[in-house]
Amino acid sequence: MTKRATPCVAVVLRRTDWHETSRIVTLVTRDFGRRSFLAKGAHRPRSPFLGALDTLHVIEARVRVHEGRGLQIIDAARVLQGNRPFRDDGLRHGLAMHLSEVITVAMPEARADPELFDLYRGGLALFRTAPHHAMPTITAALLLRACRVLGVLADLERCAMTFDALPEQGSIGFSASEGGFVREAQTGRRVDARLPGLARALLSTEGRALEKRQDDPRAVQRLLVLVHELLWTQLGEEPRTSLPPSLLL
Repeated sequence: MTKRATPCVAVVLRRTDWHETSRIVTLVTRDFGRRSFLAKGAHRPRSPFLGALDTLHVIEARVRVHEGRGLQIIDAARVLQGNRPFRDDGLRHGLAMHLSEVITVAMPEARADPELFDLYRGGLALFRTAPHHAMPTITAALLLRACRVLGVLADLERCAMTFDALPEQGSIGFSASEGGFVREAQTGRRVDARLPGLARALLSTEGRALEKRQDDPRAVQRLLVLVHELLWTQLGEEPRTSLPPSLLL
């Protein structure tokens, strides 16, 4: 018996051609997680997929998912949000691809994670339209949220090693392997004691409000470097895509 197709919203993570007429696409969905789908006849002139299966498109798809089977079936798709802003802008494209790699590593195949999906879709929406000057702030906030969702971010008010309250002035330490900031400045990397407060502020700022923040750009860049190191240390991998260099100038 053929399983009935289910509608879902998905982000196209990657695609590859399959034989002459079909395509395999990797989608990230809220309900089904990250999975590979076969789009039969995707290259035919009257295909229900024409123009819809490009990387970084957000689509509405009709899928048939059978647990235990590796390659699933996608019956149709239409674009909800296109990838043009990423194709036309190197900074936006670089940030979107780095966030995509975070999701690929952090979300095991076939395991639904609604929080990570919402973070991914929301992050892409911000990267599509936010002004360039807001990108470091947005990126730092997204990576902080990813660390929090994954449970690898230590309490930003307490030492990651001793759990004592962090000072708010002077210098403290930062240890990616311990999950965050530590009281002793000689432990790990020496950083400004005000950075945990900035991290807390970014985590409490929602969506488009991040674009309007006016934090010290140097402080944001320092925090971004730290949280990027923390995330990938905790994920246990070296990222294949790096943050765009212009983000850290």
